[in-house]
Amino acid sequence: MTKQHSKFSVFGLGPIGIEILRSAYQTNPHSIIGVIDIDPEKIGNDIGLLINEKQTGLNVVSSIQEVKTNTDHPVALHATGSNLQQVWPQIKELLDHGFSVVSTCEQLSFSWDRYPELAKEIDDYAKAKRLSVIGTGINPGFIMDTLVICFSTVLTTVNKIIVNRRVDVSKRRIPLQKKVGIGMPKEEFESLAEQNKIGHVGLEESVRLIAYGLNWNLTSVKNTIEPTIAGDNITVPLTSLKPGDVNGLHQVSKGKTSNGREICLDLTMSVGINQEDEIIIEGNETQRLIIPNGIFGDTATAAMVINTAKQIDTIRKPGLLTMTDIGLPRNIYQSEFARI
Repeated sequence: MTKQHSKFSVFGLGPIGIEILRSAYQTNPHSIIGVIDIDPEKIGNDIGLLINEKQTGLNVVSSIQEVKTNTDHPVALHATGSNLQQVWPQIKELLDHGFSVVSTCEQLSFSWDRYPELAKEIDDYAKAKRLSVIGTGINPGFIMDTLVICFSTVLTTVNKIIVNRRVDVSKRRIPLQKKVGIGMPKEEFESLAEQNKIGHVGLEESVRLIAYGLNWNLTSVKNTIEPTIAGDNITVPLTSLKPGDVNGLHQVSKGKTSNGREICLDLTMSVGINQEDEIIIEGNETQRLIIPNGIFGDTATAAMVINTAKQIDTIRKPGLLTMTDIGLPRNIYQSEFARI
C-alpha cells in the first residue's frame, strides 16, 4: 500500500536541484519540509522566489541541521555533484539526520563494480541507520538502463543490446554544455578526455546496471569519447561557435561477457542534431523501441527523482539500492492535500 504522502528535503539548488524543487512543489506544495544550499545569495530566500511561485513561508537554509523533521521516514532529494567520493560526506550527513537519500550523483547509480569499497561502506552505513540510498535520474537511471531492462522482458533470450541516445545540447542547461566541451578547441577536449576530466558521467554505470539486472557477468567494459566539431557559425546559450570548435561529444561504452553477449551504449550530445532515443534488443527475435525527439533530461530527471523517492518511501528497504532493487518504477499519485 502506497503512503498518502511523502515528505522531502531538497539538498542542492543548481539547475537540476531547482527543477526538482519546482516539480515537487507543483506536484504537492505540502511535501517539502526543507531546502538546503550553500549559496549565500539563496540562503534565507523564500523558496517561492526561486521557482516563480507565491511566497511559501519556507526559506532556504545552509545545513540539514536547520530542517525540522517531525515526520516519519523523510527523503532527501540530493543534487550536488557527479563524483561519489565527493558527495558521500553529504549523503552520510543526511543519513545521520534520519533521511533516506535519492541522489542525482551518476556514479551512485551503480557503484558496486567501480567503487566496491565505497559502495560497501555506504550500504553498511545505510543499513545500520535502516535507511535507503539510491542514485537515479534520466541518464543514468532510466533511458539507457532501467527502461532497457524492462524492455528485455518481451524476449525469452537476449544476446545483444544497443542503445542510441541523441541530444541537442543547445536546448539543455549551461552546466551540461560546459560538461560536453562546447566551444573549446579540439586539442583541449582531447587532452581533457585522456585525463577523464570531460564527458558524460554514468555511461559505464548504465552498462553495468543492465548487466546486473540481466544477471550477466561482464568480462570487459571499454569506453571511448571523441568531440563533435562545428561546421558553421552558431550561437548557443553558453557561447558563440565557429567552424572547427567543439560543439559536443560522441561517447560509447561497450560491455561483453565470456559467452559473447554484448551491451553497447552510444551517446551523442551535440549542437543542432536531431533528438532521438532508440533501444534495440537482439535475441530469440529483435525488438526495437524508438522515442521520437527523445526524453528531455532536465524535467525528466526531476520526475525520476521524485517518483523514486516515493517508491523507496513505500518499500522501506534499507541499504545502497539500484533501480533494479525497488520494483517497477512508476509515477505514484499522492494527494496534494495530504498533510502530516
